[in-house]
Amino acid sequence: MELRQVKGNTWVLDSWELIPLYKLDAHRCVLLDTATWDQRDELEAALDAAGLDPVAILCSHAHMDHMGSNAYFQKTRGTQVIMSLGEAAQIMSPLGIQLQYYNFNMGAFGQYPELGTAPCLPDRILLPGERAVEIGGAQFEILPTPGHTIDHISVRTPDDVLYLADAMMTGRILHHAKFPYAISVGEYLDTLVKLREVKAAEYIVAHKGIYQEILPFIDLELRFFRQRMLDLLDRIDEVTTPKLLTQAICAHDRARPKSPRSLAYFEQASQNYLNYLTDQGWLALETQENTLVYRKVSVPGDRPLVKLPPTGWFCDNRPVRREDIWNWNK
Repeated sequence: MELRQVKGNTWVLDSWELIPLYKLDAHRCVLLDTATWDQRDELEAALDAAGLDPVAILCSHAHMDHMGSNAYFQKTRGTQVIMSLGEAAQIMSPLGIQLQYYNFNMGAFGQYPELGTAPCLPDRILLPGERAVEIGGAQFEILPTPGHTIDHISVRTPDDVLYLADAMMTGRILHHAKFPYAISVGEYLDTLVKLREVKAAEYIVAHKGIYQEILPFIDLELRFFRQRMLDLLDRIDEVTTPKLLTQAICAHDRARPKSPRSLAYFEQASQNYLNYLTDQGWLALETQENTLVYRKVSVPGDRPLVKLPPTGWFCDNRPVRREDIWNWNK
């Protein structure tokens, strides 16, 4: 992992995702997430090479690619783990972790090392309404950004650098996305709209980039989700279920899940899309032969599936160039 300075004492460790950190002094730092369990050796080696000891982890959310070494650093280095209330509850025990994998039997968790290393009781829990936390004399602002997960947070460092984690996607990740995950699509879109008004000197997006301006990406992602919802409606002939929709999307996008866990993830994403389309009035939840099914009851007309903001780079009729999407970083 390459250690790159963003601004002042805010740095990132650059791997297939960005792991931000804030230097409290020459030897102590605060990690903003800890990546996956299999990046641990690389992460620890990079910290040791820089002479940095993580005294705290201010974690954005309880997904395995963001908190894979929380418990490890807590146990081996006494690192303080800080999480929001909704995220902390999901990793305090294996039963909590199953909240994320509700269609996956706990007996199979042993097949996935990242799940076995996840249980962790945070040292400090951020309650609803808390908008700042002090660590080692440094003040970090907490911005609630739910939608991707139940209690996802973004963090502003003392250098006015805003770490967005998975509150949005950019670049190749968005361009190639087949199943962008949100536990609530509606909340995720509301967060994107809210982020259009949030200003910072620099922005860090975990997947992936460092930017001085994010408005173009937000508007592009809003358009992306609008088109994704329209595409999903096209996959539904009359009725569907999460399993049937998953099969249809995998076939159409040539997605080939390689494990039960991957397919379970896709099915959860399908369920969340169906919930959103039902809330919007395009689908109705019914029973058919003792099975819950979603029936198409309307065809989108003038009312948009996603309300696009009136301003922004991609809100006019100009074509979006690939280099605009991929190279809007420093």
